[in-house]
Amino acid sequence: MSFNPVEIINAWFISFNPNPTQKKLAEERMNICMKCEFRKEIIQKKKWSAICGSCGCPLEKKIFTEQYGSCPKSKWNSIEEKYIKNLKVKNKTII
Repeated sequence: MSFNPVEIINAWFISFNPNPTQKKLAEERMNICMKCEFRKEIIQKKKWSAICGSCGCPLEKKIFTEQYGSCPKSKWNSIEEKYIKNLKVKNKTII
């Protein structure tokens, strides 16, 4: 997985006002992240937060990405297929 600033910015915007599908996908992703051995808890400005220990992204925003395969350990793939219609891997549509 490569660093994609557009994907990151879009995920941040979506996180402020997700539609019902985006919200459900984010909730299911977070459920996976909460059990993940790579999740790291941090405190920033007296607020609890969590990051992905594999890629370093803040989970509360990363879970809103609309890109398939955004989890660097591929743990989201099984649920993403239910929500993301045009699955893309390295700019190739696979469905």
